[in-house]
Amino acid sequence: MIFKKSDAFAIMKHGVQMHIYNTAEQCPQAAVVLQETGQGHGEEFLHETSAFIYYILEGTGTWVIEDEEFEVQASDVVIVPPGKRFYFRGALKQLCITAPAWTEQHEKHIRYIDLAQ
Repeated sequence: MIFKKSDAFAIMKHGVQMHIYNTAEQCPQAAVVLQETGQGHGEEFLHETSAFIYYILEGTGTWVIEDEEFEVQASDVVIVPPGKRFYFRGALKQLCITAPAWTEQHEKHIRYIDLAQ
């Protein structure tokens, strides 16, 4: 399967501009999203069934996974296993791959994050 950026659909979610290349209906094994943010993702959440794999393309930031902070920069990889709470701060451009593909019913909101802190 080939998914082109010109066919991706764009949304804004909790401060992150997302270009969603595919859905679980198109490929249940994995989904790909290009993300860009100037401040971070303003929601802590977890996903019960999908691992989130992020490749940092540009920028620097702080990832918070299960209350532990990690500094990241371009060319780093972040892997969040299913069931782990997370969010991130910073100016980042990153590629997110979820495996299996993200599904809304398995995402659980934890809390909103004040990114100005």
